[in-house]
Amino acid sequence: MAGIKSRAVNAEQKEQRRLDILESARSLFIATTDYASLVMKQIAENIGLTKGTLYLYFRTKEEVFLALYTQEFNRLFDSIDEQILQYIGNNSDDQERNNIEIFLKIMTQCVMPQQTFLRLNALLHTVLEQNINSEPALEFKSMLRDRLNDAGTKVEMVLPFLHQGQGTELLFTTHELMIGCFHVALPTPCLEEILQQPDMAFMKLDFETEFTKAVKLVLLGYESLNS
Repeated sequence: MAGIKSRAVNAEQKEQRRLDILESARSLFIATTDYASLVMKQIAENIGLTKGTLYLYFRTKEEVFLALYTQEFNRLFDSIDEQILQYIGNNSDDQERNNIEIFLKIMTQCVMPQQTFLRLNALLHTVLEQNINSEPALEFKSMLRDRLNDAGTKVEMVLPFLHQGQGTELLFTTHELMIGCFHVALPTPCLEEILQQPDMAFMKLDFETEFTKAVKLVLLGYESLNS
């Protein structure tokens, strides 16, 4: 990446500097499969900053990548919101807008291209939410709450068998299912080789297939309980 030479003085420049840092972290994260090997010095030097300057914006590596996760999460939910609103707009006269398959299609179409998000999501609870203080933690959880509540209201318009508030619950559960399904679909190289054996093949799982199956079961559970 191109180095940053000028000093950030005003609020606009400082915000741009923060965005540049996150883009540096993103490019390095994409370029490696080993999050643990990334260090603050690399993130800074990648855009011509000193490590000391980087610490003016982020106190820890986890803070950097939690902020990057926030960007990716918002990008994903912007896409989900757009798809849901488009579906609602195109089916405004349809009184049977409870199509589970349509909802699953929206989710998979939005989630599958977001590979950077999925990788960060798998690190969220065990890595990214560690080694941060209460201020960024509260800001992050508040962002999650607001985005899930807003999108949950829209989901309830697509799936009217959901009761008020269950759209948010559904999205939170879906978010956690992403983490679990992504983990089991990414075996280590050693296990990948073992799973090539015919009698082990049933344990080799595909993320999209497992994620879709799990979310569908949750949806059918809500539909059954609320009927």
